[in-house]
Amino acid sequence: MQSEFQCTLFLAGNPEGKPATVTVRANGFGVKHEGGTFEIPFHQTQASKGGYNDSMLVLSGPGPQGRVSLYFGDQGIVRAMSGYRLPPLLAAQLSGARGGGKGKWVLLVLLLLVGLGYGLYWLGAWGFGKVVDVAVQHVPAEWEVELGKQAATETLTQQRVCGNLEMNRAVNDIGSRLVAAVESPPYEFRIKVIDSPDVNAFALPGGYVFVNWGLLRKAASADEAAGVLAHEIQHALRRHGLRNVVGRASIALIVGLAVGDVQGVGGLAAGLASELAALSFSREQEEEADALGLDLVYRARFRPEGMPDFFLKMKEEEASRGMTLPSFLSTHPDTDARIEALKAEIVRRGEGMPEPFARDWAAAVASCDPVPLSDPDADVGTADAGEAEAEEKAGTRTADPGGKKEAADEAATAPSPPSTASRGR
Repeated sequence: MQSEFQCTLFLAGNPEGKPATVTVRANGFGVKHEGGTFEIPFHQTQASKGGYNDSMLVLSGPGPQGRVSLYFGDQGIVRAMSGYRLPPLLAAQLSGARGGGKGKWVLLVLLLLVGLGYGLYWLGAWGFGKVVDVAVQHVPAEWEVELGKQAATETLTQQRVCGNLEMNRAVNDIGSRLVAAVESPPYEFRIKVIDSPDVNAFALPGGYVFVNWGLLRKAASADEAAGVLAHEIQHALRRHGLRNVVGRASIALIVGLAVGDVQGVGGLAAGLASELAALSFSREQEEEADALGLDLVYRARFRPEGMPDFFLKMKEEEASRGMTLPSFLSTHPDTDARIEALKAEIVRRGEGMPEPFARDWAAAVASCDPVPLSDPDADVGTADAGEAEAEEKAGTRTADPGGKKEAADEAATAPSPPSTASRGR
């Protein structure tokens, strides 16, 4: 099978195309042009249509000095790539770029026009939100992970992560206990600490969670940090980020997903991955993450008061110093009501059975030791090879990835399994 293909290469910041030769390999492809050579891995590649009348295949990915685009007039490279295991989103994007699903979409549009009366009744009866909920249920978990990975990769191009081993061990311990309290997680959770003084944290689809060093330093204890991380983990388990992405799609794509047609999701993901970290959650989503996050704190045996204590601390500092509230608090004006709801639930449930945190929290989060990172699945750490805990590196990977997609909804409210934490490797 042919493995080399000619294309036109557009380098970052240069509007003039250059001839190049692309060689397809098992994990990506090599690009050779007059200025040198470089590699683009499949997991960082996006595919789309381009050129005159969208007649060309466009593959884009990271180059030596920024993002590059490769324009192909011959789609033989698609056949060559199909001989290897591709990330689900890239495979879907290639399928859409070939135009193979055009007939299905034409048929879908015709059916929508013919059944307009029924469609209006459906939307009126269920509401747009209900249709989006049904659409989200049809997105495979592995595609959700790929979407989150694209967004996480984009985040890492703009931020450095903390490589300090003691800090990452402490965060890993918290994440391990929280995820161990979730029954059959649908994917692994990867927690990275960003070198930023801002007090913030956010979750991306597929289990990618980021927390700023500034937040960890502001937390007075591991229990306060656990409350924030439990909140973010529940955003991921309830698929809030994915729902927000699907909710921004066209009506045709949403209805297509609702009836089981997932072909359009690849292009949607490519367009919105870079925006995911900036998308805000609705009031209902934040309240759900609060309630289920607090329940997760109880099941992981952290001190439950840590969650409302930290939220209240941030609100008071905003009032006294003019600080900007972190995104998980500032989205809505009813922060007081959310804090009071958490306190009321703690009064109802009591103290629980909190277990002490084994590490010195203040010492663990004192230093960041920032390092660059490009792969959100990679571990980070500064351990000596001989240290007993050298394998406990940053990037918490604590969940059993063998669960099915349906476990996402069940996991958020599942009863607690034994509290033995699973270490990320």
